[in-house]
Formats: sequence, structure tokens, C-alpha cells
Amino acid sequence: MRDVRSRAWAVLAVALMLLASDGAQAQGEVYVIESSVPSISVGTGLAPADRLSVPAGDYVRVVLPSGKTQTIKGPFQGAASDLANGQATNDGVMAWLRTLLETGGSTQRTSGATRSMRRAGGVAPQVAFSWTAIPVTWEGDICVQRGAALALARPSTARPEQVTVVDAASKAQAQTGWAVGQNTVPWPAALPPRPEGIYLLMIPDRARRQVKLHMLDRLPGDD
Repeated sequence: MRDVRSRAWAVLAVALMLLASDGAQAQGEVYVIESSVPSISVGTGLAPADRLSVPAGDYVRVVLPSGKTQTIKGPFQGAASDLANGQATNDGVMAWLRTLLETGGSTQRTSGATRSMRRAGGVAPQVAFSWTAIPVTWEGDICVQRGAALALARPSTARPEQVTVVDAASKAQAQTGWAVGQNTVPWPAALPPRPEGIYLLMIPDRARRQVKLHMLDRLPGDD
């Protein structure tokens, strides 16, 4: 089932808001972080001259060159430059976002822990952006929706894998895993996630990850 809220990386919008004031003087790409349009996947990068078509009843949410976000509701036909509207590019945000889309937040550039960004017509990213999915390739702070059912997301579905989740404070742990073809699996019910909780994610043949969960009572909206 298509997740129209695909945005994953959970820290993305908060980081964008914090960095949006640090601008430079150049025109840049527009990146899609949410989409209900089947032909426009999350992670799509649009150059200023690229055309964007959003049918009536659908929408896309993009990061503009300035680092701000904007939702475009259909019907819409226009160039990416129409959205940017001459805004100065925030080079720091754009470089960080490109790296995030290329690696999924991984500190290792291996085929088992990466995902690619794409332009329209290219290959879609393997891990979707979501306020409720925690990428197991990520290391560091992750913002999630308080009270939501959380999931663990991986970039590859080629083989079954097991993950052990360890609460760094209490040392309590629980296991879960993905079957072949699965990208996400529910957060282990035996280990309720804690606000500001630090967790270790351990998967055989992968580097251990440590994440800290920040619970958001209210999700950031369009600025």
C-alpha cells in the first residue's frame, strides 16, 4: 500500500526548519519529500527547467532551494522554477539533503545500506520518508509522531533479516525481523519506545546503529 506520507527521514523537516535561515545566492533543485502522484516518487530532484504535473485531487510536498517546504495541490502544471520563484539557495541544506537521499542516513556507502535519489522517470528510492518509520541505516536523532505505531524500515528486501532493538538505558531488548519482500516491520511491542529514548539497532552483517527518538506532539506543517 502506497504511503503518501513518505518523508523518512524523520529528522528531515525539523532540520530543514533549523537550517533554513542560512542562505546562499544561487538557483537550485527542488526535492520531493511527499507525494500522492504515482509518477512522482519521494526523492525526485527537479532542476529549475523540469516540468511538474500534479492532477486534481493529488498533491506533492517539496523542499525549495531555500530549505523551506511547500505543498502543491492539483491541478498544477508548471516548471520547478515557478515554485522556487527566484529564492536564494541554501547550499548547506541542499548538500545535506542530497547526501541524505543518496545514503538514507548511512555512514557506510555499501549496497546494503544505501538508497539513491532520482529525477522524474528514474528509479524511486527504496526507503520512504515517514514520520513513523525509523530507517535502520540512520545514525543519530530521529523525530517521530508521538502516539503513532512506529516501524523499522530497511532499504533492501532481497533477503530475510533479523534486528535486535536494545534500550540503551534499561538494557531491555526485543527482536523482530523482515521477510523477503518486506521494507518495514512494526517496532517490537515488547519494547515500548520512550520519548528521548536511545536505542541500539543490531542486524547481522550490518554496522550497529544508535538512534535517539524525539516524540513530536505536532508535526511540522508548511511554512
